Amino acid sequence: MSGKRFQILVCDGPSCGVCHGSEVLVEHIEGRVGSSEALRGRVEVCNLTCFGRCDDGPNMLVRELAEGEEGGLEPPIEKLEGVRGLYLGMSEAKIDRMLDEHCVGEAAIAEWVEIYS
Repeated sequence: MSGKRFQILVCDGPSCGVCHGSEVLVEHIEGRVGSSEALRGRVEVCNLTCFGRCDDGPNMLVRELAEGEEGGLEPPIEKLEGVRGLYLGMSEAKIDRMLDEHCVGEAAIAEWVEIYS
């Protein structure tokens, strides 16, 4: 297993947060990360104000963290543009697969992932 670390940004804007219940998904991610040796210390979750894809929510973006970069802080939008890691319409089951394949296996799920722009 490599030393890659990932940040999962979960939209908590009015649509994803209120209408789509993204806070429950944050709790699910935190629970999975805390109980998994393969994820613990390698994955951090953070809220993001909005991805601008409200009708598709709840949405999240997975991005690799740079050496020494803090994963618990919302990054400036410039760090997100062009990242191939935007997942739309997420559920607990989809999150489980995303954690296993994208964060542990280090391969984005081709049929689900988009480039954030």
